[in-house]
Amino acid sequence: MEIFGFLWGVVVGAVFSTVGAAGGLLAGFGHITLFGIGSANSVKVMNQFLVLVSTLVSVPNYWRHGRLIVILGILLGTGSVLGALIGSTLSYKYLTEMSKYKFFFGLFTLLVAFRILYEVLYKERERVKEIDRGIREGAQRRVKVVKRSAGSVVYTFLGKEHVFNPVLALFAGFFVALISSALGVGGGFLLVPFMVSVLKVPMYLVPGTSALSVLITSVVSILNYLKLGASVKWSFLAFEAVGVVIGSFLGPYISHALGERRLRLLLGFILLGIGVKYIFI
Repeated sequence: MEIFGFLWGVVVGAVFSTVGAAGGLLAGFGHITLFGIGSANSVKVMNQFLVLVSTLVSVPNYWRHGRLIVILGILLGTGSVLGALIGSTLSYKYLTEMSKYKFFFGLFTLLVAFRILYEVLYKERERVKEIDRGIREGAQRRVKVVKRSAGSVVYTFLGKEHVFNPVLALFAGFFVALISSALGVGGGFLLVPFMVSVLKVPMYLVPGTSALSVLITSVVSILNYLKLGASVKWSFLAFEAVGVVIGSFLGPYISHALGERRLRLLLGFILLGIGVKYIFI
């Protein structure tokens, strides 16, 4: 079973580092369905451990390529600390039955999938195409923060100014971590649509920014689950982790080649399949 764990780890690492989301969801699918781990709390902490490994590899890569907004990732991560502690504690105590865990796991995944696919296919076609054109034409891709205040952070990307509210980012980090730590996933599957839809962050910058926030959330949640007594199959997890490292090195290059619209479509369909399986099948 270890060799299959290694191969699945490659998939998890590649997907998470490519789209900044869905790695924890795929890890959960593997642990529950492919490898038959029966304890919900074990699944949660093992999922997040694989996500953590992926972020440790992918975040430095994204930073070197200028593909993350550091200040936004830190704000989201800072807000996530309290959310991760509360979410993991409540989940460890009250979301222990596998049937209930799978239902909530699938429900949130399905809702996010529909939202992403709706936006990609109907709402933002031209905006996505414009960003892809700028990247292909070799425009300046490095993010530069030009203004910081309590009410707004302004940064430039592809020659245009973008702005987001830092207080909103802190609150979003808290609520995303509350849900993701309770489900035992990284949180990227909620952070990605939030950053794209609410903060209007270009998708090219979303995977790296999401990964930085998820790194912080995962560390806090994992430590709390272990402190509470969650059991982990460390020997099997080690094989998966090696696969995640390999997949995570491949992911950013796949992300660069695909373009924004394909990335979001890929993310949407991944989440749709997982959600349908755990709710209806």
